[in-house]
Amino acid sequence: MPSPFPGMDPFIEGQRWEAFHAMFIVGIQETLMPQLVPRYIATIEERLIVEYEPEAETSERVIVPDVSIVEEFPSLSSVVTVAAPAVVAEVVQVVAQIAEKAKEVKIAELPEYEHRERFIEIRVRETGELVTVIELLSPSNKQRGNIGWHLYLRKRREIFYSKVHLVELDLLRSGERLPIVEAPKTDYSALISRWEWRPKAVCVGWELKDVLPTIPIPLKGRDEWVKLDLQAVFNTVYERGGYRYLLDYRRPVEPPLKDEERSWVEELLAKALQVTP
Repeated sequence: MPSPFPGMDPFIEGQRWEAFHAMFIVGIQETLMPQLVPRYIATIEERLIVEYEPEAETSERVIVPDVSIVEEFPSLSSVVTVAAPAVVAEVVQVVAQIAEKAKEVKIAELPEYEHRERFIEIRVRETGELVTVIELLSPSNKQRGNIGWHLYLRKRREIFYSKVHLVELDLLRSGERLPIVEAPKTDYSALISRWEWRPKAVCVGWELKDVLPTIPIPLKGRDEWVKLDLQAVFNTVYERGGYRYLLDYRRPVEPPLKDEERSWVEELLAKALQVTP
């Protein structure tokens, strides 16, 4: 069954966002492929995000290494380095002196939350050249200071300093908007950034009551584009995923709505689903 809303369903964000995110990325890829072939291909890629919550809040900057080498617990055999033999011998001696007095301890409980974020890459089929990246923001991308925020901003900066186009979709009302000068103050937005335009870009904003727009997806040629009908993708994902039955429309919307929006939502539900406000 179709969604009771003309555009984005506000109940998805607080109840089924992770599953919706994955399906929406697939929907975008399926929609674009017929327009891209045979010159281009669109593939679904993913990155792993591991969030943790320290016992006390800290204002220190989170640093995420590109590569980590970890051992369960240090030992004499673990003291290996590329240095002069005399330096290595000195380090080994120091470790040996404290080994008898050293005790293994646990720093703190760091509850972990692991999730994967999917995104789309458009490449030239013959050469594999990366042309465009399409991102659908997740809550972790919009929570200032956490690992997902830093990882995404780093990737974003790398794209901005490259000859790769970026399309950034924000279908979340919650969280902090990512850095855009003079961004529209709307519920949802889409950023279209051709590398030739930078530091300028186009940002399309719309409200909860609006139909999702059709946006242009830039390709390699300066005047080369394809269209992405976001509303058509949403409709397909909503019906294919059975969200009419997965969502609990009796629960409050998260994040909370304004009074005017709440009344509008209740009227739509009462009419479409016979749900008593």
